[in-house]
Amino acid sequence: MTAPTRLPTHRLGRVSLGLARGLVLAAAMLGAGCRSIDRAAPPSPSNTPGAGGHFGAPLDPTLEPTPLARIVESPDAFRDRRVRTTGTVAQVCQRMGCWMELRGEDGPVVRVPMAGHAFFLPKDAAGRTAELEGTVRLTELSAAMREHLESEGAEVTGDRLSIEA
Repeated sequence: MTAPTRLPTHRLGRVSLGLARGLVLAAAMLGAGCRSIDRAAPPSPSNTPGAGGHFGAPLDPTLEPTPLARIVESPDAFRDRRVRTTGTVAQVCQRMGCWMELRGEDGPVVRVPMAGHAFFLPKDAAGRTAELEGTVRLTELSAAMREHLESEGAEVTGDRLSIEA
């Protein structure tokens, strides 16, 4: 196995992504689309297919996991609360890797913006298991932001729910 790789941390949140065999890659996430930044994603061994690593701060072991389906079913109950949840990466920003869409066991999908472009996921992270810790947000996206995210491969742009990790 490859030793974990670390990128700069962001104190607002955390995400761990792993391969089915338990390799872990973590990133702190929060923010919006990719067009507002003109720097390239930092080079990282995790950008190679099948690689794992660790990015960001460790997950808080005292925060009890909440099923993603429960958050999706009652988003108002979780508004502005920190949550820890798990799912499968359904989509990743194909421009810079600055957001992902996380699918729960029962199929719900939630948008997870990256931490102000402080971290980037490998563009090939779809299909990996992810455990994230972040704040539930309920914010309508503008038509321009929806169009922008969709141009990067996003599918869940009509929903107000996101988890800013």
